[in-house]
Amino acid sequence: MIPQSFINDLLDRADIVSVIDGRVALKKTGKNYVGLCPFHEEKSPSFSVSPDKQFFHCFGCQESGSALTFLMKFERLEFVEAVEMLAKDLGLEVPRERQSRARESVDQGLYQALEQAEGYYRRQLRSAPVAIEYLKGRGVTGPVARDFGIGYAPDGWHNLRDALGADENKLLLAGLTTKNDKGNVYDRFRDRVVFPIRDTRGRVIGFGGRTLKDGDGPKYLNSPETPLFQKGRELYGLYEARKALRSIDRLIVVEGYMDVVALAQNGIPNAVATLGTATGTAHYEKLYRYSDEVICCFDGDKAGRAAAWRALESALPVLNERRSLKFVFLPNGEDPDSMIRTHGQTVFQEHVNQATPGLEFLLGRLKENLDLHSLDGRAKFMGLAAPYIEKLPQGLLRDMVQARVRELGGLEPVQPSAVSASTREARVSPASQPSATTNRRGIERLQRRMLIILLKETQLWSLLEDGLRAKLAEHATHLGLLGTLVDFLEQNPNAEIDKILVGWPDEATQGELVNLVNQPLEPGLPRERELVDGLGNLCRLMDDELRRQRQLQAREIGAEAELLSHLRSAEGGGHRERTAGD
Repeated sequence: MIPQSFINDLLDRADIVSVIDGRVALKKTGKNYVGLCPFHEEKSPSFSVSPDKQFFHCFGCQESGSALTFLMKFERLEFVEAVEMLAKDLGLEVPRERQSRARESVDQGLYQALEQAEGYYRRQLRSAPVAIEYLKGRGVTGPVARDFGIGYAPDGWHNLRDALGADENKLLLAGLTTKNDKGNVYDRFRDRVVFPIRDTRGRVIGFGGRTLKDGDGPKYLNSPETPLFQKGRELYGLYEARKALRSIDRLIVVEGYMDVVALAQNGIPNAVATLGTATGTAHYEKLYRYSDEVICCFDGDKAGRAAAWRALESALPVLNERRSLKFVFLPNGEDPDSMIRTHGQTVFQEHVNQATPGLEFLLGRLKENLDLHSLDGRAKFMGLAAPYIEKLPQGLLRDMVQARVRELGGLEPVQPSAVSASTREARVSPASQPSATTNRRGIERLQRRMLIILLKETQLWSLLEDGLRAKLAEHATHLGLLGTLVDFLEQNPNAEIDKILVGWPDEATQGELVNLVNQPLEPGLPRERELVDGLGNLCRLMDDELRRQRQLQAREIGAEAELLSHLRSAEGGGHRERTAGD
């Protein structure tokens, strides 16, 4: 971990104007600097940078934060990467706190073993004519093979182990060797063209190997899950795309290593691939950190469309009005590799440019085989659409999809309201008796909204009245991430988002926190008023929910006591009857 004291020192030393001015044209106006916001399209400047407060704020899209926050959003970096970039610009070395000597040494040893393995595989490729001919046959040139670190694992059981001479346990833990049922350890990759898989910092974390002989095991073999490599979260080619492009307008998701390499070879360096698994929500969370437009490329057959449907379902929870998801379906028998080599970049790019928007694909599939001119058909369509709408985050996009579904279902479309989520929640009449499910959903929506506001404008916490803060602390254990943030701000009332991310007590939810920081906020009331109203309403909803639970428990206890009393009476009656009979 990076020490908090270093983060504080880094922010004290950094000049936010210098950090931003190199990326956004700024003009001095009074004490502050202004420019066109880099996070949304605008014609007149609403992006303000304060050198006194070392803080930026956009009055148009409400994005705000410190120099580190800006780097994370503008350069699409992880928090640690942003710290390293800012430290490098200031000529500082990033220190690390030692959580555990054993853990630190093992992790470092795994990275070293994987890096050494990559070097070994690359050297072996030079003297492997069969592998070289295979790559030439696929159109791969020397510079592209070099840029992607492509190598060759020679045939044999112990070549890598003998060449590296590394600790056998480290090689096993890194996924470079494997052990059979008899306890024999041998090289995992043998007689395969090898593709190193890198994390976003460029470190090798695993490999993929393509066999050169048909029938010799699976065509593609990936590293197993290791402490460094989880295939459900990693994307092949993302590091190379970031290295090749200063700004990534869109990312194209394909299915194989050679698809990524072939596209890069032919002038399309912005392609990435999943690693033998379907595109999941964790993949999308990572993709949208680097580009607001994601295009998934699939075969046009039935299997390809089924894969697209699964990919769409995984993407829904992270979509919003700023994030675009599209699907391109290639002609049967074609994949990106074969298409671009056979037909060229222009033809492939035309297919990409005609990609189907993801939500149109969703509604189109739901309408299939339904008669929307009949009441039954419209009702069924709206019923099918409802669970998918529920997966979308609260916001303008969800409102728009809901309006479109109502329109297709023959109902009066509800216009997306500019009224804030917290205001809508506050309109629930105190006399009404919402169902338990409705109440919980209201709480969840309001929690998320309040959490995003507090993360974006942490200075508002200190403006809340003591009574409201005490009430929130009372409910903190039932408020999920918002409750954790409440506890954190109670201990660190002046903490900004960078300090919150560093000091966040739960590493498992840190990524979710970063995604929430990057979520846009629909327009509504002034932020301070909305936060006070929303948090007050949230406390009331929580009180109602806890009261309802207590009443339910009381009824259950009463029913249980009544049943027990009835059973005892029955037992007593039976006993008296037996006594009389005796």
